[in-house]
Amino acid sequence: MNKIVKAAEIAELIAGTVEGDSAREASGVNSLKLAEANEISFLSNIKYKAQLEATKAGIVLVAADLPLQRKEDQTFIRCANPDRSFTKVCGLFAPEPQKFEPGIHPTAVVHPSAKLAEGVYVGPTAVIEQGAVIGKNTVIGAGVYVGEFVQIGENCLIHPNVSILRHCRLGNKIIIHSGATIGSDGFGYNPTFTGLVKVPQNGIVQIDDNVEIGANTTVDRARFGKTWIKKGVKIDNLVQVAHNVILGESTVLIAQSGIAGSAELGRGVVIAAQAGVNGHITLGDGSKVAGCSAAERSLPPGGSAFGTPGESQEDWVDRHMLPRKVRKLTARIEKLEALLAELQQKKAE
Repeated sequence: MNKIVKAAEIAELIAGTVEGDSAREASGVNSLKLAEANEISFLSNIKYKAQLEATKAGIVLVAADLPLQRKEDQTFIRCANPDRSFTKVCGLFAPEPQKFEPGIHPTAVVHPSAKLAEGVYVGPTAVIEQGAVIGKNTVIGAGVYVGEFVQIGENCLIHPNVSILRHCRLGNKIIIHSGATIGSDGFGYNPTFTGLVKVPQNGIVQIDDNVEIGANTTVDRARFGKTWIKKGVKIDNLVQVAHNVILGESTVLIAQSGIAGSAELGRGVVIAAQAGVNGHITLGDGSKVAGCSAAERSLPPGGSAFGTPGESQEDWVDRHMLPRKVRKLTARIEKLEALLAELQQKKAE
């Protein structure tokens, strides 16, 4: 991008204080390990001090209270929160967002009954089926499939090769990344003597405003009613959301996590990477499921699940600390036994 900023400008942006050369220039951002002399990096945790000592970064954002010594050829910017401040700095060097001129690409297929509002962009080979409604300034990327009677709100960004299947409803300012599928059938079969019989999945998916859904994530349509992704939910890549799941406002699902059918998650729940949530349970507001853990039972507001099967953080720590405590107690007992034997021997003499 050929953008150059000075340390003084960065300090002003993040309300920081320059320690060193305020005129020092930088043209990019990078990690401490990979940064060059013309780049900016950050350190927010003292345990990475060795990386700071080895880095070539010309400008480093550091916490105001960390006792760190800078090198002669280095400039520090002291700030309250280096991690968050670095996010702002990254924005200085971010490429301009791709611009989409309103219109329909000649290779796109749009059913005559579909309604496209002002400012909509439809990319190459996209398909928009009958009865679909798309709101103002929404972008439908290349190869996107929009099924029958789908509703998509205003200012949405649907990246290439997303599938949004029949009757699903999407709100405003939604981002869906490439490869995601919205409204695929929920997984339901009835066992019979002649084999498995598919259970019809007649519901929809409803996605409220300001939701972001990562690449290759699947959100299944409901068996009846709706699978509901509420306002402000953020979903990472490769996540499975099963039929009739409800995700509360501002909930976060991290990569490779899975939510089984009819589970209900409250507001601000965090499901960490590769964690699983059992079907037909409720996770209260603000609860957390740790990475690779399994929440098999409902959690109260603010509750947590660690391990498999999931248990509270306190129980998990106690259980894992028990062997160490037993070893320490065993060592103390052995010392006491040796001391007792020594005293008995002296007494006998």
